[in-house]
Amino acid sequence: MKHILIRFFAVAALLGFAACNPDKTEWVSTTFDSPWTVQSIPAAKAENGAGECVVVDPAKTLQAVEGFGTCFNELGWTSLSELSEEDRTGIIRDLFSPEGLGLTMARMPVGANDFSVDYYSYDDTPGDLALEHFSIAHDERTLLPFIRAALAVRPDLRIWASPWCPPAWMKVNGHYANTSTLPIKQRFEQMMKNRSDRPDDVRATGGSSFGMNPAMLPDNGLPLDAQIREGQDAFRLEPEYLEAYARYFGKFIDAYRAEGIDIRMVMPQNEPNSAQWYPACTWTPEGLAQFIACLGPEMQKRGVEVWLGTVERADPEMWDRILTDPKAAYISGMGFLNPDGRTVLLLANKDVAPKTVSVELAGRVRAFELPAGSVNTLVLE
Repeated sequence: MKHILIRFFAVAALLGFAACNPDKTEWVSTTFDSPWTVQSIPAAKAENGAGECVVVDPAKTLQAVEGFGTCFNELGWTSLSELSEEDRTGIIRDLFSPEGLGLTMARMPVGANDFSVDYYSYDDTPGDLALEHFSIAHDERTLLPFIRAALAVRPDLRIWASPWCPPAWMKVNGHYANTSTLPIKQRFEQMMKNRSDRPDDVRATGGSSFGMNPAMLPDNGLPLDAQIREGQDAFRLEPEYLEAYARYFGKFIDAYRAEGIDIRMVMPQNEPNSAQWYPACTWTPEGLAQFIACLGPEMQKRGVEVWLGTVERADPEMWDRILTDPKAAYISGMGFLNPDGRTVLLLANKDVAPKTVSVELAGRVRAFELPAGSVNTLVLE
């Protein structure tokens, strides 16, 4: 039987839904001015004329559901740490215990991401290609206690990891971000001159405020002339840097295993086309294939899978350039962000493509059906 692995963010999972029972369905939204507001739910009709309804047809089977999951990040733990130990333990139990949501899988960042307390990596010593200063000590304050708390409730939790950014000194601009916050702030100021309301999201060069009031964005310190655009390799592609970064991944796996935490899978880069103002690193398909050629052997030695993703652009040709590159033969899975069905199917049906697919759903959910045989595993996050 083919397999589907389903993952959702904890916040989305906590909202829940009730099949065929609109009285138990609740839609909660948050904006700048109105946090946690209960909204009315638009009427929806099923094919049989009923109201809101989830229809399960046991006679029609494609893949099997393997599990549900969530993610770990620093701000998640600092928020939970504001609660009493009893309340915090209760939330962890609600998320991971069989009596609660029963989440069985989780993603974690490798170093800083957009939900970190600050910029950091596991080796911030410039030029340390030997990684003599590698350390996960930073995670002792946030990620490690978060994961340990979950493992205490769910010892068989399956964890995978993905970096948003390598150590800054491994990037061509020497900075954790790809783009400056200045264009976002400047565009916001210009928009405020032309309109009185505040936009929920102000897009600028290489990124957006992601719901944050752009006027409150700090200067990330990246000069405008040091920005790196989509379609450019932000990572230094010299062989010694590629090899050092692959060993960086290996040291990360080893260090977490020494803490009793087994990382089952890694992705080489979260959203490799997204030039963001927070920790980010863009790659070309050719550059990423070069790195996977170094990363694969390091992960093979440790029994860790390598997936391609998160695929955030609906451009099958772009990703096909990686999948057909012999150097990237170590890929055993793929991850998509808000994909359309066409992109997933065009890649999943290729002979060179892995049969394990992850889908991250953030915001809009696009409906599509994967025929039997197109994938073995589908992950919804």
